[in-house]
Amino acid sequence: MKLFTKKLAVLLILPLVLSGCATESGLSERETGGLAGAALGAGIGALAGAATGHAGVGTAIGAGAGLLTGAVAGEMARRQKEQTKKELRQEMMQQQYQPQQYAPQPVGTQTYAPVAQQPVAVQVATPTTAVKQEMNSKYNPRTGQTFPSNYTYDPNTGEELKLLQ
Repeated sequence: MKLFTKKLAVLLILPLVLSGCATESGLSERETGGLAGAALGAGIGALAGAATGHAGVGTAIGAGAGLLTGAVAGEMARRQKEQTKKELRQEMMQQQYQPQQYAPQPVGTQTYAPVAQQPVAVQVATPTTAVKQEMNSKYNPRTGQTFPSNYTYDPNTGEELKLLQ
């Protein structure tokens, strides 16, 4: 009975030792999971084998099954971590390229109110007739720049243009 107790103590302490060594050793999640699973499986297999009278066989079978299970669990953890990193990068890129929703304020104490420009009708004299031509009828409220009526978005910033009033 003393031999069984010693084996049991070694098998219960072994997973702690192996998992403690694998934390900062540069092993991947799959390898770490495999080691932890093998140690845990060997311990459980030894207990089950000792109950049936074949502790060695139980230990070998438990270690193999634990290694496989631990490696699969470690790989799933690695993939989940990579997926989370990918989602965070994607979200950060979307936030970075969102148009600004505020107007920049000028430096100094003076107040600045952008003056909305009215569309200017210009008559171009031709030899036969005078043609009315509308210049800029849309503007970017944030920058104050004006654009022709055929523009929908500011070509510099990509922001939607508003009609001049």
